[in-house]
Amino acid sequence: MSSSSFDQDKELAEFFTDVEHLREAFKNAVAAPTLTKRLFVIHGVGGVGKSSLLRMFRLHCRSVNVPVALASGDEAKSAFDILARWTADLKVDGVSFSAFSKTFAHYREIQAKVDAQAKKAGGRAADIGGKAASKTAEAAGGALAGAAIGSMIPGVGTAIGGALGGVLGGMGAEALTDWLRGFLKQPDIDLLLDPAKKLTDDFLNDITKVADKRRSVLMLDTFEQMTALEDWTRDVAQRLHPNVLFVIAGRALPNWSRAWDSWQKRAYIEELKPMTEDVMRELIQRYYATMRGGEPAPAQVEAIIRFARGLPMVVTSAVQLWVKYGVEDFQSVKTEIVANLVDRMTEGVPSALLPALEAAAIVRWFDQPILRAVLQQDDVRDAYNELRRFPFVRVRVEGLALHDAVREIMDENLCAQDSERHREMHERAATYFEKRLEKATGEEAERLGLERLYHRVRADEVTGIKLFQETAEELVRSRLISRLRALLNNVRIDLLEQENSKLWVEYYSARLLHLEAQRADAEKAYQSIYENNNAETRLRAYALCDWGSILERTAWLSKPGGTEKATNVLERALTILSNEDPKTVSALLSLCGVYTRLGDYEHAIYYGKKAIEFSEIRQDSYALILALESLRWIYVLSGDWQSMLANQAAGEKLLTSHGKSPYLLARVIGSFTIGCSWAGNYSESERRSIIALGAFEELSAPATLSYLRELAYAEGMQDKYEKADENFGKALQVANLLGYQREKVTLSFWGRILIRQGAVEKARNLLIESYNSGQELKDPGVMIESLNWLAEVAEIAHDWLDAETQYNRALELRRTRRYYFECGALTGFVRVKHAQDDFAAIPPLLAEAEQLAQQYEYNDHLASLRLTQGHIAWEGKAPTWDNGFEAALHLYQHALIYALRYNRFLLDEVLSGRSQGTPLRPIIPHCLKRGEEGRQMLIALRDWWQAGVNDIGTPRPDTISPIPEGIPLLEAEHIAREREPGDGSPQKSVIEQIEVALGYSVI
Repeated sequence: MSSSSFDQDKELAEFFTDVEHLREAFKNAVAAPTLTKRLFVIHGVGGVGKSSLLRMFRLHCRSVNVPVALASGDEAKSAFDILARWTADLKVDGVSFSAFSKTFAHYREIQAKVDAQAKKAGGRAADIGGKAASKTAEAAGGALAGAAIGSMIPGVGTAIGGALGGVLGGMGAEALTDWLRGFLKQPDIDLLLDPAKKLTDDFLNDITKVADKRRSVLMLDTFEQMTALEDWTRDVAQRLHPNVLFVIAGRALPNWSRAWDSWQKRAYIEELKPMTEDVMRELIQRYYATMRGGEPAPAQVEAIIRFARGLPMVVTSAVQLWVKYGVEDFQSVKTEIVANLVDRMTEGVPSALLPALEAAAIVRWFDQPILRAVLQQDDVRDAYNELRRFPFVRVRVEGLALHDAVREIMDENLCAQDSERHREMHERAATYFEKRLEKATGEEAERLGLERLYHRVRADEVTGIKLFQETAEELVRSRLISRLRALLNNVRIDLLEQENSKLWVEYYSARLLHLEAQRADAEKAYQSIYENNNAETRLRAYALCDWGSILERTAWLSKPGGTEKATNVLERALTILSNEDPKTVSALLSLCGVYTRLGDYEHAIYYGKKAIEFSEIRQDSYALILALESLRWIYVLSGDWQSMLANQAAGEKLLTSHGKSPYLLARVIGSFTIGCSWAGNYSESERRSIIALGAFEELSAPATLSYLRELAYAEGMQDKYEKADENFGKALQVANLLGYQREKVTLSFWGRILIRQGAVEKARNLLIESYNSGQELKDPGVMIESLNWLAEVAEIAHDWLDAETQYNRALELRRTRRYYFECGALTGFVRVKHAQDDFAAIPPLLAEAEQLAQQYEYNDHLASLRLTQGHIAWEGKAPTWDNGFEAALHLYQHALIYALRYNRFLLDEVLSGRSQGTPLRPIIPHCLKRGEEGRQMLIALRDWWQAGVNDIGTPRPDTISPIPEGIPLLEAEHIAREREPGDGSPQKSVIEQIEVALGYSVI
């Protein structure tokens, strides 16, 4: 580093502000005996002070006598450039580069030889060869003396050969290589064509000798301009001596993860963000004191803070001009200061280039086609090439771009100086991107759409914000969170003039918070927008709708006055929404949700059907799908499996005509798969949950809690206990991230699976916790589920009094109208009364359970009822139906058919049992206790199963069972077992299980 650079760094240190923790971390790394992190990576947007921070790092190294070298992408465009810059800096600190110097000297000798041979060749070859040698020598020039090597080599590999081939007037790299072989050895040719490889090796060897004895620091600035050197830089980072600290600063992190997956473990990574207002305030005061002395006026400090937008470069420039003008009111001269800033930025720029520079400031990135469209000129090649060399132009993935702060200042200046030209140029840019959008797809379409929106807003705010609303609403509907975030980042509130424009941006920012499950913050934002009297009516109504969708959740409804507040907010939204506004569906469905959670299904269905009617009139398939889903939730909770499945089929039919939408796919296929499980379709429930989770992963959306726990439930019911435990654990993690203190539903479902697994005590603890949470949150739906399963735990433990208590408590919650669990409690009560020999109490319980089970086709409950009835009949104690062997056989047959219609898991439970994980008293163990009569029962059941059909009297044309009625039982069993493969374990047929019990040899 030269003495002038050292002096400039010392001057910068007088007012350099903030990032003390980064400076301290760097100092500690430099002083540490052993580097725990060999990489120091600073990233952040342009203009936030990364380059200044590296200069402070360099100054510190100089102050503690640590060799340091700094290369910048502003100056260095090749590996050659970087090595030259580093060696020049390190030589100042007394570091020698013997191997590097020797190789470079040899390289120059080769160049001279090529030059001489080209001249001898004469004619075109002499001319071309001379140019090539001259270019190469010029590019390489004087690195050992500290001069910068030229930019001929953009990277490593064959880049020099390609450059020489271009200089050689079309000779081509292969012809050039053949020509070189005439007078050079292959190693010399390799060095000539790719000096970076050998020079890099020698540089690393030389610095290793120094690093063995003392700490050294290498730094790269503006790394985003070195994209062609990504692999070369990674190779250097991997090969550097462990005692060398490597510092990289750029707009983004290095893209090394694929080639070096552990690099981040070796790195201290920090994002340098725009300055906070407090930090900018301190910088202004310190810089003002450096420039003029004394304290700046506080009001003017605040004005500069608003103007600078967090970028220290703009802060210091603004203070310089403020001091120069010497006025009290910064705002009064802001326009002139902006103009002066533009003048300073354009010093030395030819007047002919200024229109192109204005065009570059209008757009956020540019190439020649964009410049042609904005300037309306046919040939912009010269202007484009000049702009490439403009000091404030940076390289982006899309093309070239002015530095963000510079671009915004120049754009603001044009708007102030010539608003008509400003609008016209933005309209041209918008038109250009619209034309490109017509043929674009995927990520390119997203990127071009953002550019179009930016220019529409800048050209005409009213029209632009309308486009913003339409775009944002579509992204919200599709739950494309990352794209919505990008859209919001694309519209700067500080550049908007109208209050309602700003409020619409704030509203969709709140929608983003809502979608990311930050409901408390979203609720505050919605309420604030609604209470803003300056907000337009439609915007206030939208805020009310989404506020109401938060209030409809159980956690909010359970608060004092929660129900009244939710319904009032949503009904108020409906009164101020226009009759045609699609947001009406949102308010209707939220009211549907409120009444569903309250168990008031009549009102819930009323609002759900109104939403369906509204959606059908508007032919809005998206809203119709969501309305159907709301009704499906009611059917799942009420245990109406037939309506649930019909609703599901209607939703899937709509989905096929709606196009691809991961969000709608998840909602149609995966929502409330628990109903599918409760109806006996475990494998189908698992499949649907996996599809839904995949869709949400595609959306990068957090709303996966219900899908995870319902997947886990389906897995557990198929005996996939490890997978179930894993997904229940993930569900609780998601609940924790969402801020749920108690995830009562997940605990309840997990408890049910633990019962099946035989871990009844652990199941009991989880179910008690779930019940208590449901009671605290006033959620009787969860309470009745937990009580049913707690009663089953008591049954398994033969604690009949506790089981009776739990079933009684469940039946006290009939008001929830959870008919599946109400029927389950009645069915369990029948089992308990049988165990207690209280036969007189059974008929009314049986009749009530039978009525619900037949009405809603609860095949699992019917199987349990018939099984218990069969036991009682065989015992000769049936109070209202036939007793004896034949009666029991008939009831057992019905129990097996109902179980078969439910699924093969229940069929095996009813027949053989599942160790301690079921409250049922299965047939085979019961028969084996009855000696010869039991054997006769098993033989009769075996013979009947071999010849019988799936028939229990009157057929049900609307059956929910996947097993066709009237087909042979053996065929029906085959279908059932194929539908539910479970964990893949071998299955034994009914015949095999009976014959094993009878003592026959079954292969």
